[in-house]
Formats: sequence, structure tokens, C-alpha cells
Amino acid sequence: MTKKNFFLLIFLSLWSTAFFEMVAQENPPIPVTVEVRNAQGLNFGAFTVGNAGGNVIVSPNGDRTGDTDVYLLNLGSPHHYAIFDVYANPGTLLQIQPVNNISLSGPSGSSVTLSIDLYLDISTGQTFITTTNPHEVFVGGKLHIPNQDAGPPGSYNGTFTLTFIHE
Repeated sequence: MTKKNFFLLIFLSLWSTAFFEMVAQENPPIPVTVEVRNAQGLNFGAFTVGNAGGNVIVSPNGDRTGDTDVYLLNLGSPHHYAIFDVYANPGTLLQIQPVNNISLSGPSGSSVTLSIDLYLDISTGQTFITTTNPHEVFVGGKLHIPNQDAGPPGSYNGTFTLTFIHE
């Protein structure tokens, strides 16, 4: 075999590996696991309500407002949004299911209503992609007190559930 044929053989060998696709089995998909932990509860703080009733709103950025006949007070337990820590691989697409109105029970059998709007009261909105692990989701809400008789002074308690679905 001459030098010329030898170099031609090497060139053809290199050319065939450079221009032909190599096929291999792809890695299996990363398992999608999502874990959500409640890091802080939702608290509307102290307020009083007149005869006309009204709403107390805590936003997912921590602002608190009252409307109609609600007067906010700065004493006792401070107001704050709820925090949920979402543990999932960064880049996971999640959706939060809508939440029904929640009845909070208070003194002497009284109750008030908590509503959570997915677009206004949740920091991520209804659909989001995780960027960190954990990914914090801040949740506010609107507390509706019909009037002073229906929502007398005292502590009101209840729970709500957020359902996170991975896409």
C-alpha cells in the first residue's frame, strides 16, 4: 500500500465519522416531584368593623387595606401574607387550582368569608415556572365581614388548601 492510498484511507475514515450521525439512546426523563410546605400562615391583623361591614385585603406583597366600614388597627398580631415553599426541579411548570371561598369561624358561632383570587392574591399568578428550589409563593386574600353583628371582635380561624399541579 502506498503512502497516497494510506492517506486517502485515513481521510475517508475521518470524513465518514465527521459527516454521519452517531445514534445513541437518550437519557430517561428527570422524574418530576413536587413538594409544597407551608412556611407562614395568612394573618389579617387587628381591625374593627362598623355596621356596614366591609373587607380587609392582604396582598401578596404585604400591603393591607380596608374598605367600606372597616378600620385597620396596628396592635396585637401583625398582618402578613402566607408563604408556601415549593420544592421542584427549577424549570418545572406548575399550575395552582382555583380556591373556593373559605368560611372562618369566630366567637359565639360567628363566621366571616375568606376569598383568594389566583390572579390578584398569589405572587406567581395561577401558572408559573419554578426558578429556585425552594420557590416561594406568597398568598394574600380578602376577608369579607358582612357587618359588626356577623363578625364580632375576636379571633377567627380556618384553613385553606392550595393544589399545585405540575404540567
